[in-house]
Amino acid sequence: MADDWHTLASPDEIPSPALLVYPDRIAENIRRMIAALGQAERLRPHVKTHKMAEIVQMQIKAGIGKFKCATIAEAEMLGQAGARDVLLG
Repeated sequence: MADDWHTLASPDEIPSPALLVYPDRIAENIRRMIAALGQAERLRPHVKTHKMAEIVQMQIKAGIGKFKCATIAEAEMLGQAGARDVLLG
């Protein structure tokens, strides 16, 4: 990936405050997590950092089927995103 992946072409066009998400970076991080453990089934990522259904759906698409959360709201989001195995703790 390019070294300037985070550089914006037109930063003035983005309303502030804004959350910027880089799907290619997220996909690469998911790929690396799976590669580090050898198989997606060994992962149970915690959603407390991102709390985003879109990222959960990317993880599910990559073969991750187990998730961990800390709140009922996170568990609801996981269910709505399609997660079938959720550990609340």
